[in-house]
Formats: sequence, structure tokens, C-alpha cells
Amino acid sequence: MIRPVLNVNLPGIVRALDQRARMRQSEFASFVAALDDDEPRSGLGAIVTALLPITPHAQTWLAEDHWRLLGLAQARARPGGLAWDLAYLASMPSAPAPDAESATSAPAPASQDDTLLALIQYALNAAIKSGVHRVFARVEEERPELELFGKLGFQRYARESTWALESAAQGLRALDDHAASALLNETPLASRPERDSGGRLAPLSRRAPSLVRSDATVEVYAGMRLRSWRRQDAWSLLRLYDACTPRVTQLAESLTADELIHTRAAGGRAWYLPVIEPASAAFVHESGPLMSGWLRLRQGRGERPHRLTLLAHPDEPAVALSLLRFALRIFAADQPRPIVCSAREYETATINALRAAGFERQGAHALLVRHLAARLAYSRGVPAFNSRNSQVAYDVKGLGTSPTRLNEGGSDTLCQKSSPMISVPSSPRSLRALSRR
Repeated sequence: MIRPVLNVNLPGIVRALDQRARMRQSEFASFVAALDDDEPRSGLGAIVTALLPITPHAQTWLAEDHWRLLGLAQARARPGGLAWDLAYLASMPSAPAPDAESATSAPAPASQDDTLLALIQYALNAAIKSGVHRVFARVEEERPELELFGKLGFQRYARESTWALESAAQGLRALDDHAASALLNETPLASRPERDSGGRLAPLSRRAPSLVRSDATVEVYAGMRLRSWRRQDAWSLLRLYDACTPRVTQLAESLTADELIHTRAAGGRAWYLPVIEPASAAFVHESGPLMSGWLRLRQGRGERPHRLTLLAHPDEPAVALSLLRFALRIFAADQPRPIVCSAREYETATINALRAAGFERQGAHALLVRHLAARLAYSRGVPAFNSRNSQVAYDVKGLGTSPTRLNEGGSDTLCQKSSPMISVPSSPRSLRALSRR
């Protein structure tokens, strides 16, 4: 039986129990889909999620059998309510029967695949009832449960890889070695950063204790300036996304501006709560009126690593190198901590910059989407003006080569009420007599 659990962030609790069970070397749950780093994206949501185990914009479902938990799923709505993200999907191993007699009398327990399939179907049905058009899922590439998503109509539209680096100082040394080549020395934006007389990196123009201030304009290299991210840059970020993303992927995602800001720019916030949230900042690089690079930094806390999100125009690979160097300089001012970055397979400029800095590929996830609404061409008749009797004719369905009632062999109702035909005489005398009338 599957039942909904309203406004309870149960997957987070179950995931904590799963980690505790793994520490004791006993499996508690198998997570097919789970968020790597759950980040609040709104002011009120950040406070509520941090203080109480409540997620108002999420729906959670449980699969149980005689009060025994078999699996769970949680979907989170994107801005606009037209798309959901399958945030969590997990199944618990079925317990074996205690003895042979009870095994023969009791029904066989459901397998984990059957539980997952039922949970996904229930989530899709709930999305259809809520008027959702698209459901997204992010699953590890090597998991066999990908076949279950394919049976339910999910399509794979991209692959997202996770790249990791041990420390920021290691990445800066790798970039210095990479910039020594002749090819990169010819590019002005990819030149070596400015250093002082002692050979150390020159300090940034304005630096807060942890991150550069959000209202600062930072000069990274000669001729290149970064400014802080603003909510008004949503349209420019959407154009940068269109330039970096293939057309097939754009049609599969069908992202709106609000959904893009929600997934890439953390809701468009340029601030953070100092006590509840880790420090974060976003920067923009512009080439004239267009945005050629976008960078978001988030410092780690506790055991969590630093995270960066980088998006650069494919025609300007030097911008990706400069933005990455700037991010590593920011993280180098903090205590040594691993750095994690996610990039899709078609973002070649970002991937090349990560490889140049010494990032190593840790894993990959398949990005899936299930379209619940089909696009249909709607044929509608338009009014047209009839010049013969000054009337308006409705249901005219074609112009030019489009099919109409006339070329299909049908009768035209407008021609039935036309005036009778007048025979015109051919002789000149008859024409003069007709003109006198």
C-alpha cells in the first residue's frame, strides 16, 4: 500500500538512518535517487527547512506492507508548478520469512524493483492530477534501476559528471603549469595572474573574511572584470544557457526562466543567512551586452566540501579558465577542503578548464525527463471578408496551398446566394441600348 505523507521531510530522516546503518555494516535502504547536497533556495524555506523537518513544496509517499516500510519517494515542485523533481527514491530490502510454515502461509513479499516501480507510477499519477507537465529524475549512470524508468516512459537527455579536487592550492599550481604553454600564453584572458614582488598572488580588490562581497566589482585580470550576480541577469543567463546547450536538450528540458534560476542560480538569491546557511556568492562576466561567463561559489561547512558552478560560452574557452582560477583563489583563502563541481557532457569549455586544474571525474548521473503533456497542433477557423456581398465568411481553414472545401469537391454556400448571371450582347447597337438603360 502506498500512502502520502504531507509536509514531512521523511527522506532526510531515512537517509540519516541509512548512513548510520552503513557505518554499522548493515544495509538499511538503497537510494536510487537522492540529492547530493540539499540546498534551500528561498528565505522562508531556508529558515523552515533548517529549524523544522518540513518541506512545504514537496510531496512524500510511503510504500508499506502491514506497517513495515518498503520504500519511499519524494517529489519537489519547481517554480510555476509545471515541473517536478524526483528528489528521493529508495527501497528497503524485504525481510525473509521466519520459518518455512509462515513462508507457505503468508504471501511472498514484494521485490525492491516492484516497490520502486509502484512508487514511480504513483508519483507520475499524482503529477498528472496536479497538472504537472514534466517530471525530472537524476539517477547514477551505472544503476540497474534505470531500466525501470525506461519502462515508464522516461527519456535520457543528458549526462552530468561530478568532478573533485583535493585542495585549491593544488588546482592553482596545475593552472600555473598549464598556463606556461605557448597556446595559452597567446590568449590575454588566460595569462598568468598578477603577482607581487615576493611571487605571491596579488590580493583581490575587495575581500570579505570568507567570500568577496556581493556588491563588489572584482578585477581578475587586466581587461577582465567580474561583477556580482543580480536578479535582473536572469534573461542574460537564459541566453548563455541557450548558447551552451544543444537544441535537443533544450526541447527535452523546456526550462522557463524561473526554472533555470531555480536549478542553476539557487533561486536568484545574492545573500545568505550567516548562521543557518553556508557562505555563497555568484559572479557574472560580460563581453559587451552579452554574458560570457557565470560563476557561483558555496563554501563548505563541517564535512561538506566547497562547491562551485561554472558556465562559460563555448566560443570563449579562456573565460572558463579565468573564472576557475578566480574561484580557486577564493577557496584558497579558507581552510583546505575538497572542491566539487558538476558539469554536463556538452559543456566542453567548463570540462577543459576543470581538467587543466587537476579535477578528477568521480562519477556520472543520467538526467531523465518524463513529459506528461503532449503538444498538439490546434486548427481553428478564422473569419474572412467576402467582397461580393459585403458579408463575413466563417470557418475559412486555408490560405494558399492549404486544403479548403472548394478543392475537396464540396459546395460553397456563398456561391448559392449569388446574383443571377447577366448575358452581355456582342453587337455595338445592343451595347448602346444597354447603356441608355
